[in-house]
Amino acid sequence: MTRIIKDVYTEYFSGLAGMSQLPTAIECVAGAAGGGEKLTRYIISDKRSALDLLKSGPLLQAILERLDAGSTIIYALRLAGSALATATMAIPGATGTAFTLNGYYPGAWWNDVEIGVTADGADRTVEILDPATDTVYSFTGTTNAALVAAINAGQSVVKAVIGAGGLAAAKATANLAGGDDGLTLANGDYTDGITASEDFTDVNWVHFVGADTLTLWAAILTSCNTMVTSNLGERFAFLDVPRMVVANPLAPTAAEVSTYLGTIQTLIASVADQNAVIAVGEAQYTDMAGTVYWNRITSTVAGRYAALKVQESLLAKSAPNVSALCPEWNVGQQTVLVTENLIHMRNEPGLGLIFGCSNTRCPTGSAYNRVEKVRAAYAFGKAIRLAALPHLGKPNDAEGEGLKLMEADLRQVANLMMQKGEIDDYDLQLISTAEMRNLGEAQVVASVNSMKAFEIILEKVYLS
Repeated sequence: MTRIIKDVYTEYFSGLAGMSQLPTAIECVAGAAGGGEKLTRYIISDKRSALDLLKSGPLLQAILERLDAGSTIIYALRLAGSALATATMAIPGATGTAFTLNGYYPGAWWNDVEIGVTADGADRTVEILDPATDTVYSFTGTTNAALVAAINAGQSVVKAVIGAGGLAAAKATANLAGGDDGLTLANGDYTDGITASEDFTDVNWVHFVGADTLTLWAAILTSCNTMVTSNLGERFAFLDVPRMVVANPLAPTAAEVSTYLGTIQTLIASVADQNAVIAVGEAQYTDMAGTVYWNRITSTVAGRYAALKVQESLLAKSAPNVSALCPEWNVGQQTVLVTENLIHMRNEPGLGLIFGCSNTRCPTGSAYNRVEKVRAAYAFGKAIRLAALPHLGKPNDAEGEGLKLMEADLRQVANLMMQKGEIDDYDLQLISTAEMRNLGEAQVVASVNSMKAFEIILEKVYLS
């Protein structure tokens, strides 16, 4: 029973408010790799797990660069082309194949796995060399069934499948063969990944590594917009641009840089979407083995965003694990990049390598022209929906008691976001007419203000 005292404001609290919000930095990264099942989600938050699972390939590189830059929760999704194949070896028996050993996952990495079989009376011993750790696994049995069971239970390098050829014969040590990573991806491989990513409604950022054509961009952005407009999830798309090809990355010519910039401008001319984040340029990285290589800066941008608080700008933040840039854009080129809403890196005296832009590829004149603004709006919407969910199926009488309880809970969550600096201000209104109450409907009208935006000074500063 609610006690109402005349002329005194009564606050309503239902106790249902969900004060803990969903994370705002979950990434889905899809691409070609040397390990893992195709189109299977793997949750990765550390380098060792990424390397053990994915083995090699562009997807692994992208995830390692993200982790260096600050990513914490990554859903890895392996894509593979038609050449994908499993490394295998048939172990002969008296009359055919005793059993077959296959790489644990399809891919070329398993071509380096060594297998040997020895015979000692009725005993057969199978030795398996794991090339990643130089570990030798040894299994002994008197029947093929016993060997197959022991092999499958005792390691995760190969999978054994029993045949019908009699007891295994001795076999000199040799490698598995025939594995292929299927690194060359077709449009259909990417669209399969885009469709699969829609099952992960908690994902905030998607990146399909190497999807650098307008056709694939359109498919990715259509998926993002569908998720947002259907209230299934909020997400940005990091869109890859074609690689910059130069004779010497440490000293690209003016003509090479000009050609590349023109190519990018032509490519992005038709992209105007608040969910599209495009980073241009190449950076020099060092992998876990100490090997130096060049790659797009997309994953570093993504990882740095994932480490930022909601409503915090990327502009002038440091670029981790980057030792050089290709190219080092001049002032005129940086002006073009900022004007085109393209994120890039630059070398700032005293600050080092930093990010030079924090924009989305939004339509001209849109208020959603910066990633931090869109992040704030998306996080606010997600928090409000989360807080409203416990009120579904609850009574709302003619006095609107249920509506007041829900509004109090929604404002409680919104006020918490303000306290945390995730939004600057908001407006919230709940509507449920008599007809809407009969239908079990309530409408929430909410707006959010995100004012913490930083702009880059491009032109001269005049003193008078």
